Amino acid sequence: MTISLAGAIGAAVGLYVGWLDWKILKGMLQAAETKNRQAGGDGGVAARHKALLGALIFGVPVFGFPIIGYWAASQLAG
Repeated sequence: MTISLAGAIGAAVGLYVGWLDWKILKGMLQAAETKNRQAGGDGGVAARHKALLGALIFGVPVFGFPIIGYWAASQLAG
């Protein structure tokens, strides 16, 4: 199997977009937990399922976007 240059560039762009998305979603999860705790709660769903949500928030964008980027770039470049 050969790796195309366009595919590698697409994967790199996908990795960068996935990293940005991970940082944004991680911040939103922390903000939701903090907001619930400041309102007198226990942290809500974000605090109860922090490990699972953290793994999903990391895994899907950081591993999924490069795969999609590689595939899309390879298909567009021919």
